[in-house]
Amino acid sequence: MATAILPTTSLLDEIQTAFGLSKLELGRLFGVSRQAVDQWRDRGIPGGRQEKAATVAAVADLLSHQLKPERLPGIVRRAARAYGGLSMLEMIERDRHRELLERTRAAFDWTAAA
Repeated sequence: MATAILPTTSLLDEIQTAFGLSKLELGRLFGVSRQAVDQWRDRGIPGGRQEKAATVAAVADLLSHQLKPERLPGIVRRAARAYGGLSMLEMIERDRHRELLERTRAAFDWTAAA
């Protein structure tokens, strides 16, 4: 049985702040209730959700460094052709967070543009 790691709770704050999410919206990304989000903050993110939280936090960090942070909430909610008509948040909800991270990295890979 995987154990929860308490320091990862800051990942929740990073994701929530960067994307301008309510507690309900944050829970929806991970398929849990807002009450579960509170429990994760108190007890740590469960082992089975840590990889997803770290990946989503990496997307948030990358976007925060490449774009104006105040624009991120609108950007992550906007549907895009690049994601098959889904928004970034919908990609995360559908457990396509790894794909989203890869596509986001590729979008800002200036060496590939030449």
